[in-house]
Amino acid sequence: MADPLENVAVPELAAQLSKIRELFGQILPSEELQATIRGFQSQRGIYKPAGSNYALWIRQTLTSPYADKRIEWRPDGSWTYFYSPESRDGRADLSLPTNAGLLRCRDDRIPVGVFRQVGGPSGLSEYEVMGLAYVEAFDGDHFVIRGEAIDWTTSPVPENVEPVFHPFESSGPMQAQSLRTMRDHRFSEVVRRVYNERCALCNVGYRLRGRPIGVEAAHIIPVEANGVIGDVRNGLLLCRNHHALFDRNAWTVDEDLRVGLTADSEFRKSAAKNHVLSWEGKRLLNLPSRDEDRPAVEALRWRLDAFQKYWH
Repeated sequence: MADPLENVAVPELAAQLSKIRELFGQILPSEELQATIRGFQSQRGIYKPAGSNYALWIRQTLTSPYADKRIEWRPDGSWTYFYSPESRDGRADLSLPTNAGLLRCRDDRIPVGVFRQVGGPSGLSEYEVMGLAYVEAFDGDHFVIRGEAIDWTTSPVPENVEPVFHPFESSGPMQAQSLRTMRDHRFSEVVRRVYNERCALCNVGYRLRGRPIGVEAAHIIPVEANGVIGDVRNGLLLCRNHHALFDRNAWTVDEDLRVGLTADSEFRKSAAKNHVLSWEGKRLLNLPSRDEDRPAVEALRWRLDAFQKYWH
């Protein structure tokens, strides 16, 4: 499947949407977004450029009067968000140009950018860039907004369907390094969210000035082994120390998500004072709240087999 932005006929609109996609997962001050995103300086809610049939972006502010619902993530990195239409005289009016622009995006399958305001340090106005999304429907109260998957060339799995886990990347045409890097970044951002920004092994997580630090997404089947990067079920969120040890086969997890350690005597001696040995045989401390986001059995089997081959 080709990049959906290839269907956007207006070059300026396509360029702005591409920029929003590149900013996925970042938390940026309002001033920086004003310098790069059209209309961000003056418009609130839904922005439809003058003369355009389509809305370009939507944003939720902390002081919004509308009852928008929280975002729900899916294993493929897509997400669902329910966004309130703009109203006139206290009632939703779909004939307003902004609402009509979102409906036209729905009809012609043109994505929109999504921004959500977060509490910034020292009272600064900051926004989390949710990337691009599609208007799936209007349910009578909200626009149903569906975010792009980690691999934006694939359609998000429908809400009522359990996504099939494919352990390895498809053998399609070689991707440009820039696209591979962007997909890996998106994978890391989604894994961070479903693990609530805490290490799966030690449950440690830090935030500084509104941002998580010290945690990283680890691939269960590594990128070097062609492990899939479009599905969070091939990931664990780990602190930097435990990520390094995981990558060097100092520890692993089995199908029950229980910790196994190498028998290497030098490692075990050095780990004695660092609590790692105390987790042997125990289940990972921090896992996603939903079963569907947790590591796939196929990925865990591959990792355990690789661990055993490495040491034996």
